[in-house]
Amino acid sequence: MIFREVKPCKQLEPLVRKYLLVHHLPGAVVPVENYPTRIEQSLVFFARGCIKSYDPTINRYMPIASNALFGQQTNRLNFYPISKPDFLMVMVVFQPGALYRLLGISTQEFSEKFCDAEMIMSSELQNVNDGISNALTYESMLELVEDYLLNKMRTLARELHPIDNIAQLLLHNPSNFSMDWLCCQANLSPRQFERKFNEHMGIGPKLYARISRFYKALQYKERNPAIDWAMISFQFGYSDYCHLAKDFKEFTNVTPSIKIDRMAIHTEAKLVDI
Repeated sequence: MIFREVKPCKQLEPLVRKYLLVHHLPGAVVPVENYPTRIEQSLVFFARGCIKSYDPTINRYMPIASNALFGQQTNRLNFYPISKPDFLMVMVVFQPGALYRLLGISTQEFSEKFCDAEMIMSSELQNVNDGISNALTYESMLELVEDYLLNKMRTLARELHPIDNIAQLLLHNPSNFSMDWLCCQANLSPRQFERKFNEHMGIGPKLYARISRFYKALQYKERNPAIDWAMISFQFGYSDYCHLAKDFKEFTNVTPSIKIDRMAIHTEAKLVDI
């Protein structure tokens, strides 16, 4: 299995956090990937093979388009990759607010959904997908994606907004800021702030911060398995272990005491340049 997290070029850094490239080679056993909730809106190219998602909270399988927009999720999801004969995926993980800036429509429309990106963006996406499938190197696959995004960047539907900068703060430091302070920084009333944040990020600011803090705590535990959950709950600003366990149950559908097999947070991946 090839798994790479790759930095975007400098020009695209305002829009793109990273690219994720996954390639299961022919004959490989493709595992079910269990994804906990994380802060993520993305454009995904399934260039070879396909994928289904399963939402355990509603017991439903959902096919996903070969070119898909992933809205902000708030529940754990299980992904079932299907090789034909191999599986190849390139994911563009956007910066907070970037999807709204690209499309000019509220990203609440995409929350909890996997939309057919061609219906929303353009049929040109299939040309990019075909190019990825036929490319001879991983670097050339990512170059195709970057060329497409650089063209889209020239016609952004919206300018950068203070809400986008605030979401960046919450992405990296979810426990350090009060809502009153954030409203003040955006120069908005609490009601306006809530509405604008939902429009740009797909969910409200409190839930956004909760998901960000939870995922940071989960990543830290994966890197430091000897540290107990009580200490981690204190370190990440939870009132106590029960507070952390409540978020853990909501965002992974299990409790911290249960070992999560194949939880796809991939802390072993290294972020590299193309």
